[in-house]
Amino acid sequence: MTLFSCVSDSNVDPLAELTKTQLKEQVQKAEVAMSDEEFYAHVQAIPTPLQTTALIQALGIEYNESILKNPDEGANATSWFGQAANLGVFGADMGYANIYGETKKSMDYISGIRDLADKLKVGQFFDFATIKELAENKDNLEKLINSSQMNFQKMNNYLQKQDRGKVSVAMILGGWVEGLNICCQISSKHPKEQALYESIGQQKLALETITSLLKLYSSDKYFVEFKSDFDKLVEAFTNVQIIYHEGVVTQHEDAQGNLVSEDTSTSEIKVSQTDVVNISVAVGRIRNNLVNMQ
Repeated sequence: MTLFSCVSDSNVDPLAELTKTQLKEQVQKAEVAMSDEEFYAHVQAIPTPLQTTALIQALGIEYNESILKNPDEGANATSWFGQAANLGVFGADMGYANIYGETKKSMDYISGIRDLADKLKVGQFFDFATIKELAENKDNLEKLINSSQMNFQKMNNYLQKQDRGKVSVAMILGGWVEGLNICCQISSKHPKEQALYESIGQQKLALETITSLLKLYSSDKYFVEFKSDFDKLVEAFTNVQIIYHEGVVTQHEDAQGNLVSEDTSTSEIKVSQTDVVNISVAVGRIRNNLVNMQ
């Protein structure tokens, strides 16, 4: 979602610039009814790559550039799905580099992002001056995430009006897959970091949400192909358990007189090393298919 913190309003009609092939492949009404409110609730339920990489950095784990997609390979994708998914991948990778203060590497991704966005005819939404500014300032992560989510809504609303909602869904899939893959790759090198295991296990909560998004365009050949690999990832999560322990909700006023609620409920994530290995293999397969997609 890092990319969408840079979305700006635009009056340009992307359909006017699409080729006949792009119109045929990208324009499709959703096959399942879902309100805007439901869609954005689904989007917000999916952990962002920034949240994952912030955890990795907070654990004091060193930066590892080798697990990222080469920013020079952005032009390889020729299908709309590959371009959109790799926009999400690049956004996750740029966020990872940014969290570690690797400004130059963050900037390296801009060229690939610009190229893919222009090919998808959504380049008018990306303010690259703002991208640069954000990449150089990583201090307010929460503000960045909130801004990302709000501005993604603007972009998706625009695409929905042209019945190109599946383009934004593909971007979400790419970013989510890359975020999970980064966590899995780092976890394999730091097997004693239980927090990484729990972060991976917690992604089980996103599986149902991803499944719902895939159903929106279940007849599209790219979504069919993605779901085939995604089903194997779902299977890899089978033995992961998320156990909720109900607590007590209390309310009190803070110093400013605002009503504050506190919930003592907790959750316990049970995930084994075998589970993490299986998940890593499954998500690695999906990720490789996405970044190598033509």
